[in-house]
Amino acid sequence: MYRVLGIDPGSKSWDFFGLEDDKIILDTSLPTTELISDPQKALTIINSVKDIDLMVAPSGFGLPLKDVHELTEQDIFFTLLKFDQKEKNKLVGLGEVLRLIKAQKIAGIIVPGVKHLTTVPRHQKINKIDMGTADKICTAVTGIRDQIERFKISPEDTNFIMVEIGYGFTAVLAIENGQIVDGIGGSNIMGFRACGSLDGELAYLIKTIHKKNIYKGGVAYISGYSNLSLKEITLLAKKDNQTKLALKAYLSSVKKAVFGLSSSFTSKDKIKEVLLAGRGSDLVYFREKMIRGLKDIAPVRTMKSFSQISKRAAQGAAFIANGLIGGRFEPIIDNLKIKEATGSILDDIFIPFEKEKLMSDLD
Repeated sequence: MYRVLGIDPGSKSWDFFGLEDDKIILDTSLPTTELISDPQKALTIINSVKDIDLMVAPSGFGLPLKDVHELTEQDIFFTLLKFDQKEKNKLVGLGEVLRLIKAQKIAGIIVPGVKHLTTVPRHQKINKIDMGTADKICTAVTGIRDQIERFKISPEDTNFIMVEIGYGFTAVLAIENGQIVDGIGGSNIMGFRACGSLDGELAYLIKTIHKKNIYKGGVAYISGYSNLSLKEITLLAKKDNQTKLALKAYLSSVKKAVFGLSSSFTSKDKIKEVLLAGRGSDLVYFREKMIRGLKDIAPVRTMKSFSQISKRAAQGAAFIANGLIGGRFEPIIDNLKIKEATGSILDDIFIPFEKEKLMSDLD
């Protein structure tokens, strides 16, 4: 009997999903703003589950599998890629939670991001960092379980493109034979808040790029209503032309990403379906637009959720924890080759930047 916990550190909420074999023992969510102001709240939720065998901790950009107890400050930086602007060498948010987990000696593990996976060819990784954060791998695991149970197939026979529509970011992953073979991370596709890939000439004009540039410029900002929810934005699009323009730009960005990733499969015929996940996946507006726009790739449907509250990424994180310690999801995790993950998100970057200075600052 295994007791496991998965955490999804989202832009809008942190979700927590616990399992005791097939029994759900924790299914809850906490607004991200609350957690940032008081990271101890995450520990209160985690400690509500006694005798955890393994927890997939919030992993950000991820690392090759690593015990939370062994994390260094450099490791924490690589999961977050963000400094406190007021105190340069202090890592914030997710970093604070990881320190608390480490201090309490909770059985936690950091899982890889897409770039760390050996199933992704090296040439796909060149000059890229965000090919999909660790939580996107977790969501993909939920999708793999969905296909296994829906079509009565083995992990090796699962094939789909995943589109995760989040509060801030949207990401697209290619899963062939139950393995992630390519991905486009949230900072490279227009999202509800995120601008997506920056035009090189625009980046030059901005001069100094900060995290805030990555988190802004998407649908909410194009529409001019940055405080509205995804659902409110889609309702507004019925009568507001600027919002309609914003959503048209967004859907075009996602469509290009999906069509682009379809080329990463050994054959387009392998793609069984496009699975939608994330907050936006339950909105009729997005689902209908995706079905029409992506029908030339594969049928589109919403990925099954195995919980009432927590998002699919938290569910997948729990499935990974279960599989890593020999539970029922072990075949999925072994086939995914998470254990073989290797390298750094800074590998194969050939665009000049002050890498040596960055590394020395972290020592």
